[in-house]
Amino acid sequence: MANKLEMGIRRVGDLIDFNQDTPEVKVTLDRSEKGISVTVPWSDPDSPYAQWFLRDGGRIEIPPRPDPLPAPKRVLFHDSHGSVLLVGCFPRGFHSNVMGPGSGTLWARAAIMGVDGDVNFERPHGMQTEISGLRAWLGITSWQEEFDRADGHRRARLRSQHTPDIGLGEHGGVSLCFRPGWRIAHEDGGDRRIVHDLVHCVTRGGDPLAWDEHQQLHRAIRDLLVLSRWHAESCVVSRVLHKDDPLRTMDGKEHGEQWRDVIVPDDSPAVPPSGFRDHLLRFAELKEEGIGCWIALRNSFARALDPVITSLDIRKASPSTMLAHTGPGLEALGYLLLVRDGKSERVAGSATLRERFDRILADLGDCLPFDGPTWAADTAKAYNGLKHANRAEPDPVDVLNGWRSSVMVVRAWVAIELGTPAVDVKARLARDPQRHPYVKAE
Repeated sequence: MANKLEMGIRRVGDLIDFNQDTPEVKVTLDRSEKGISVTVPWSDPDSPYAQWFLRDGGRIEIPPRPDPLPAPKRVLFHDSHGSVLLVGCFPRGFHSNVMGPGSGTLWARAAIMGVDGDVNFERPHGMQTEISGLRAWLGITSWQEEFDRADGHRRARLRSQHTPDIGLGEHGGVSLCFRPGWRIAHEDGGDRRIVHDLVHCVTRGGDPLAWDEHQQLHRAIRDLLVLSRWHAESCVVSRVLHKDDPLRTMDGKEHGEQWRDVIVPDDSPAVPPSGFRDHLLRFAELKEEGIGCWIALRNSFARALDPVITSLDIRKASPSTMLAHTGPGLEALGYLLLVRDGKSERVAGSATLRERFDRILADLGDCLPFDGPTWAADTAKAYNGLKHANRAEPDPVDVLNGWRSSVMVVRAWVAIELGTPAVDVKARLARDPQRHPYVKAE
């Protein structure tokens, strides 16, 4: 078996915590639906491994014992198949007999495959992610299909082709680009060859950065795609780079940098929407400048945009929950626009909900596929009805339509803000599946 971390396959090997004072120990590395973890055994509670999990056990030591070291943030697993560096580790869950043996579970944020030393991959220099829908949005491919017919036989050829990176500039000292590529996966013991047409979103910093600092830019691209066609998109870390981990040959010589494969607990790509769903925002129109504007807009209007974008992930909740989750984003958007107009924070903060909604509509003209003032009045009534017990409780269908139309308002506002012509926004929203209202079942 190659050095893989497959779901449901356990591996037994050595644990290295980069502390010379801890003894050797055999552990089990596991990847399950709960995440990536190692199970660490101990023979008695005085073991340093036991103290990772029993630090707050409440036992009184006579004589008092020095405080034990906490569980490390990164550990190295090694067996006959290779090495795996686990980063972002934290202890959770153990079983132990009183003054006897036990075992605990150390969970990891991610597994870096093939690393065999103490490299601080908690702060990598580079990160690559696979964002669902990105390649189709860009309209590019790393493969060329050729068909011909000779001697009465139809033939097909699939040729890989080089597609250059799409540079997107620097943002806060971090470079961002889209990197097309391809991969062929061979089915173990089978006859299938799976061809992958890929585009990675890549960030690089001159200095090492925390995962969250890298992922902010990756998630910004994911969120732009979510708003563009209002479909859940995934953003999965696939590779990381650290300058202290160069590519080395067997003779120990360095041969430049190398990207390490990454396994994260949730790496399932989003399922594409069924049928054709057009994009409200087009990369051909945005280009590098537009992406930069979106990143700046997302940072400035995070209080407004985040509740709207994340509401897509709670669609199994009740209508009231969805509008209550989205409503603060609409309130924040109206407030921030009033402040941007030059209003003081006090004056903007005292604006009514309807006044904030009207301020949003002022930027949209007639591009919405429904009447803007009617939306403002109906949604304000439904939202206030949810918040205030002294008001009439709104009908669930009205609440659901308030959420649906509010999301479309924000999507339209983002498109206008990023420079999409209003006539194009209007035409695209007129074909958007979200334009259809919910109706009561008879």
